[in-house]
Amino acid sequence: MKIDVLSRGKKKKFIEGLSEFGIKKIPQMLVRSGKERIRAFSGDLDKAAVMDLWHLLPIEGVGLYVGKDMINRNGVHEIRLALDGMHVWKSQIESAISKSGVGSSELGVRLVQLNGEQEREWFLGRDVELNEEQGKVGEGFVNVRAGVDFVGVGKVNADGDMLFGFLPKERRRKERMG
Repeated sequence: MKIDVLSRGKKKKFIEGLSEFGIKKIPQMLVRSGKERIRAFSGDLDKAAVMDLWHLLPIEGVGLYVGKDMINRNGVHEIRLALDGMHVWKSQIESAISKSGVGSSELGVRLVQLNGEQEREWFLGRDVELNEEQGKVGEGFVNVRAGVDFVGVGKVNADGDMLFGFLPKERRRKERMG
């Protein structure tokens, strides 16, 4: 699999795509692995050393998976933050939320706060119905929080009444029988 260290311009565009999540600065080196996956690397290697390593060894990625930069099925460019990326840059997200308010899409940060039943559904890997107040963030990707913890990234539909989850199967809970 091919890897590519993002240039300053591509990194800037990725950060601009994450601005709606409250992220303004990424100090780590960003590396694209494959067509869509973006990883953050904060080690001692520079761009040339990372590429030299890739040429010597069949590595698939360097750093922590933090998001996707992709073209969706409808041909629309989307940038999506991964749960690990949300936790790496948590302080920036929380700072932006405190400045703009919960769910405030007009002011920049997109956030859905789940209640207890919604949290249960989320962790089972199901889509979550939103109430009128939660649906005010508008269509698109949002930070998802349960209590004080960030639990992932979801996508709100055009009507603003449904939250689609992107929780990986290995992070989902199993529903108990009986």
